Amino acid sequence: MSQIQSQIGPAVIQALILCIVRFFTIPWRIWKGAAYRLATMREHAGSETDKSTTTEFPVFDWFRAAWDGVIFLSWFVGALIAVITLLGGIFNLGLFSGIAAAIGVLVYSYFAVILMSFFKESLILLLSIALNVERLATAKNKPETE
Repeated sequence: MSQIQSQIGPAVIQALILCIVRFFTIPWRIWKGAAYRLATMREHAGSETDKSTTTEFPVFDWFRAAWDGVIFLSWFVGALIAVITLLGGIFNLGLFSGIAAAIGVLVYSYFAVILMSFFKESLILLLSIALNVERLATAKNKPETE
């Protein structure tokens, strides 16, 4: 029992870090990862290591890259919408209402990358399963040559 009691403190701290701190830092990590993948893709574009020209599934590859592009651009679009909301709010509702609306848009666009990434990962998981089932069916139907 004393062993469990000594582990409660570190477990509570880790749970708080996972549930609170990571919730606020994961959008940055998702956005940074998308930016990194897009930059790497741009560096390899046209080279011999460019996967998009040799892939068996070009639409699948495009879909993955397009979602990274959407995730990367979402913060810029969110900032633009926040500026438009700020100006529209100031002229229609007043200064503080305009600022509150713009902050709301910024907060939403910051955390929206979590939902976009979750949607991307879910669809890619389903597509990967379908592709692997297709590969298994094709491999099963091939005659074995020894």
